[in-house]
Amino acid sequence: MALMQRLIARVSIAWLLLANVIGLWLASLLLWPRLGDGVAPFTYGRWMPLHMDWQLYGWCSLPLLGILAVWYWNHNDKALERARLAFALWSAALLVGGIYWLLGEAVGKPFLNWAGASRWFFAGTLVAIWLLLCRGWWEGSKRTFRSKGERLGIWIRGIVAAALGVVPFVLYFVSDTRVYPPVDPDSGGATGHSLLASTLGIVALMGGLPRFGLGLGIAAESEKSAILRERVYWMFYGVSIVVYLLIQHGDASNRHFDQIAGLGSLLVWPLLLLWYWRVFQWSPSSRWWRVAFFFWWAMLALDGWVSFLPGVLEFVKFTNAMVAHAHLAMAGMVTGLNMIILLELGSDDVSRASLSRPLWCVVWNFALLAFVVVLTLQGVREGQQPGRLFYFDEATEIIYGVRWASGALMVLCSLVWLGGLVKRRDVR
Repeated sequence: MALMQRLIARVSIAWLLLANVIGLWLASLLLWPRLGDGVAPFTYGRWMPLHMDWQLYGWCSLPLLGILAVWYWNHNDKALERARLAFALWSAALLVGGIYWLLGEAVGKPFLNWAGASRWFFAGTLVAIWLLLCRGWWEGSKRTFRSKGERLGIWIRGIVAAALGVVPFVLYFVSDTRVYPPVDPDSGGATGHSLLASTLGIVALMGGLPRFGLGLGIAAESEKSAILRERVYWMFYGVSIVVYLLIQHGDASNRHFDQIAGLGSLLVWPLLLLWYWRVFQWSPSSRWWRVAFFFWWAMLALDGWVSFLPGVLEFVKFTNAMVAHAHLAMAGMVTGLNMIILLELGSDDVSRASLSRPLWCVVWNFALLAFVVVLTLQGVREGQQPGRLFYFDEATEIIYGVRWASGALMVLCSLVWLGGLVKRRDVR
């Protein structure tokens, strides 16, 4: 289990470092555009998919793949071998995608830039990993079960595996240039119902982590209290599903009350999850990252809802305020959640010693806070005078300088974490 946890942490942080380095390069091009002359024809637009998609399919996704690896293979003596194969295939797909994006082969849809052979390669990778998961489930189903809970667990794993079987085909389909998601006809952006649906998927993942997602589960301080809070949590989740079903679907305007109210219903979830999670006995090593996770999630929920409101969305849509919002999500909330996963997935001394140091947690989150504040400020300036988005003045130069420094600190943090995971020996 320790070696599995360490493998997952190493590969995940390695992709975080790679994506952050690309992000720092993009920030450098904004400050010093002539740097791009030395790498032509690899322009800013060709580097951008690497930063965005390597963050999403690399750093944001690999800890979740790690959960599946532990969930389906940990009972087997071939678990580490299968995990290495799965992470190698996934990494190869990201490298192939990166080559295509640098060559200008991209769909143009954010986070769905799989085109040409990279599209087939990524879909094939997902199918291969899914088959490995199914094999692990089948081997696990033949074991002798000692309780009803174990039998229930294997059925839950089977249902999840069946659901995951459609993912490769869905991603392949939506990467087609002829396929478009619902669009807000007034703003041209995402609809309230689509934002609500995508977030509720993450809410389900968060609710399942303590019981099913992390290693062998996290013990509760009081099992009776845990069951009560669990029921309340999933009851509210059912209410959210009903809200989603009742609001308008398709091309829906952000001026419609049901879209505003539906998206606003997400504001309850940071507090509700905090109340639910507090009953479990989390490792002290993840404490700092749990604080960061809830802070950024609350900020993200509030910022996302306010930014969706009529008048506000039109003001910030094509500005750096949206860049700040994206980093609230991925560098803030998702990074906090992923660090919790990597630290709670097992009890590996190396992983916990490398990723739990308060200093680097504070540095990362301080850098992100500076990043979000200055880019939100720049977004307000651009909303007031759209020409500022294209013309470089002294204030913009200062803001982009702070952005670059914040990115450099985040690169340093990821480098320190990866160095600790690679160099450290077991800490007893």
